[in-house]
Amino acid sequence: MQDGKSISKLNIEQQLGFGGSKVRQLNYLRYCPVCYQEDLETLGESYWRTHHQIIGVFYCSKHHVLLKESSVLSTGTGIDFICADERVCNAELLEDKYPCTIKSLNLKYTHNAEVLLNGNFPRKGLSYIIDYYIDRLRERRLASKNGSLYMKDLQERFLSFYPKQYLEMMQSSIDPDSPSNWLRLFVRHNNRNRSPLRHLLFLQFLGVEIDDLFRNKKVIGKKSVQVQYNPIFDIHKRREKWLKLIAENPNANRSQLKEKGKGLHTWIYRYDRDWYNKVTPKAALGKKRTGVVDWDKRDEECLKLAKEAVEIIIHREGKPIRITPSSIRNTLGLGLWFRNKKLVRTHRFLKEVKEDIVDFRIRKIKWAINEIIKSDGVLTPYKVQVYAGFTRSNSDIRMLIEKELSQL
Repeated sequence: MQDGKSISKLNIEQQLGFGGSKVRQLNYLRYCPVCYQEDLETLGESYWRTHHQIIGVFYCSKHHVLLKESSVLSTGTGIDFICADERVCNAELLEDKYPCTIKSLNLKYTHNAEVLLNGNFPRKGLSYIIDYYIDRLRERRLASKNGSLYMKDLQERFLSFYPKQYLEMMQSSIDPDSPSNWLRLFVRHNNRNRSPLRHLLFLQFLGVEIDDLFRNKKVIGKKSVQVQYNPIFDIHKRREKWLKLIAENPNANRSQLKEKGKGLHTWIYRYDRDWYNKVTPKAALGKKRTGVVDWDKRDEECLKLAKEAVEIIIHREGKPIRITPSSIRNTLGLGLWFRNKKLVRTHRFLKEVKEDIVDFRIRKIKWAINEIIKSDGVLTPYKVQVYAGFTRSNSDIRMLIEKELSQL
């Protein structure tokens, strides 16, 4: 239980599941035209009925006719009493164009909503309700024995149960391809707010009565599955091999040791992790921090490496690669630190040496022409285009190819 001070700060809409929900509340008070006419005949005046104001209720549960919107705002902050009289209501029936399926679904929804509204049920927490849902889904083979949801099957069954038009009316449309549609997140243990409307939709889909949800004593929900591993190797022999691997590779870090002893590392790490952490040398966990970097010196070294990389790229065999900062860095096999802004001269060189896209295309075309000539092939613009790797038709590239061929 929370103390009175805490409760007073809580928003009633959040407690009811409306806060943060995408299900909008009604803008105007609603009424049943038949109820309104009967009230006038028997009572001389009519009144607003609470169950007609429930979100998602479209029909009067007594007369099975469509409810009508009055001109009275339901969200007003005024304290004036507005009577349900001829100024805001009338007895004309609305034409019902909805299919019988939708009417039947909504009348059942209305019944469940009224049972919930009028019943005196014990309070149930969200965790209990989610576990209850998982139990019911398990019974319908829409969840595994441990409670994992078969979400694809669940979505298909749900969309088969409720017509698309009805879900739109109930502000609960579902995009089955969206990983964040409301149904995917609904039966999960999370802190997301859930509208009472969607709880009622889900209970109706499950085919359970409101009483069962609240009178049920025990829930199971999702079960945690613990896997017991049974090592098949002798632990002492495994330890000896690991120590030998460390001794043979004194400068290797953990990733390198893992690579050198793949199966051994997996076994030790799974069955003997505490011992693994104790015996693996601290020096193997990573390199020691170096002192302050002399960026001028490093800039000079990197500039020299960058120039060598350009020569390698230009004279490499096979299809040409465009000279860019990325291709130079990849050729050198250096990390992202190569982009450091403190490498001033290196970056100036990279900017200057970056190959223009047209120059690169010409270099590729010349290479393709030479390769085709070497193989005694027939030179045609199309053949050069394909050999150079220009798979898409491009008039600019075609002009470059024809120009180079004309100069032969």
